[in-house]
Amino acid sequence: MARETSRDLSMFVLRVILGTIFIIHGGQKLFGMFDGIGIEGTTKMMEGLGFQYPYIVALVWSGIEFIGGMFLVLGVLARYAAFSIAIVQLVNIWKINLAYGFFIQNGGYEYSLLILGVCVMLICMGGGSWSVWDA
Repeated sequence: MARETSRDLSMFVLRVILGTIFIIHGGQKLFGMFDGIGIEGTTKMMEGLGFQYPYIVALVWSGIEFIGGMFLVLGVLARYAAFSIAIVQLVNIWKINLAYGFFIQNGGYEYSLLILGVCVMLICMGGGSWSVWDA
């Protein structure tokens, strides 16, 4: 397989997998899909995390996950979508996981760090030529 084709396939697979994960997570938080908590539960979660405007934070956080995931799957502005998701993951690590250490089984930041690494790769490399619109 040619190097260019390998790169494009790799970026496509990363985009689709990460995007799908965030469509599902965002759908849970926004709409209660997949046995999620919906926007009301997400608002309560943001309130519990100490955010001053929990409803607005819940909408922005969930919207970034859901719309950012759709953008990644389609390859629309993949760098910007990955950057937005990376910011959400940094806040997630800071507000939720950091207190529990590294390991995911203890509630730690291991999973969020992995997602952050994938986002950095997408930010640096872009969505690849198999994108609808990669800027």
